[in-house]
Amino acid sequence: MLTSYVIGKASLLTSLFFIMGVFIVFQVSFAGIKKILNFNDINFDEYTLRAILGIIYILVILFTLQISVRGHSHSWTFINFQLVAVIFYTVILNVPFKFHLFAPIVLAFMVFNSAITSWESWCLGFILIAFFYTLNYIKTHTDKKFPYFYYLGSSIFFGAAYWFFAKIKFAISYPIFWKEILYLAVLEIFTFGYIATLFADIESRTALFRDATHDKLTSAYNYDAFDIELRELFRKVKTSDTKFTMLMFDIDHFKSINDTYGHLAGDAVLKNVVSIVQTVISQNDPKIKLYRTGGEEFNVIFPNYELNDTKNIIEEIFSALNHSETESGGKIIHLTVSMGVSEMTKADIFNQRFLFPS
Repeated sequence: MLTSYVIGKASLLTSLFFIMGVFIVFQVSFAGIKKILNFNDINFDEYTLRAILGIIYILVILFTLQISVRGHSHSWTFINFQLVAVIFYTVILNVPFKFHLFAPIVLAFMVFNSAITSWESWCLGFILIAFFYTLNYIKTHTDKKFPYFYYLGSSIFFGAAYWFFAKIKFAISYPIFWKEILYLAVLEIFTFGYIATLFADIESRTALFRDATHDKLTSAYNYDAFDIELRELFRKVKTSDTKFTMLMFDIDHFKSINDTYGHLAGDAVLKNVVSIVQTVISQNDPKIKLYRTGGEEFNVIFPNYELNDTKNIIEEIFSALNHSETESGGKIIHLTVSMGVSEMTKADIFNQRFLFPS
């Protein structure tokens, strides 16, 4: 009796629970797949995997729902979910540009519904595409952490426009038309509220993780992060064909710099060193990581690199550091560094070494 009432009379409440359920099932499924891949030591890009799985997931749901009403007079039943699906695709999945298949998806949906010859359907399709690009524009051109009201305002505008042409196509009565727009507004308020909560939670956990794994002075990874990464790499090397190379370097006569110019100058030198090395790394391979493992001691891990593959990058780092100048208190500080690099193989042998004298 209660179930019949909720489904038949309280359709808005049912829709809210359904949409939240769709989001939660995706999050749980994605987390499970990540655990399986990590357990099997399968390397993957998390953002790409999330985008691909999300696209497949939302398409399966959309087409499954549409099959249930295709050819019926009430085939517009799931319009609000289609609009929320655009929000899911754009805002939650954050699909990389190279995977943007939205226009082809809309066209496929029109063909699926035998609506390719309907001018109203073309209008609906163009509105969806415009809605998609507007959400993307907001996402990439606003300084706010989560532009809730920008998203909500554009969603209500495009939702109303979508329902306007749906009303013409399906001869929907005005009472139903206004009711569905109201329902859509409520769904979007809760949808963006849910997404905003997710973003806030992610930002909070990201900040905590950063504080725990990064050096506060230089923003390089700290010793704890280095220890965790090194243990994981050793484990992979022993159980698979994984290999890596590690660079170790320190600043020559750093105590003398502190004694001569003061500790603030020493801090400025450390920051400058990290900035220089990080710039070189970013220009070559962002997967390489820099760690501050001691006062003036640093390590750089090159995952899946053989020793010879790192030589050009290391020479670039060495040259940049030894030709650098740090200004502090009106004085210019020149510095030199000493470096050593080793390769780790499955045989558990650090087998080659070349040194750069200061």
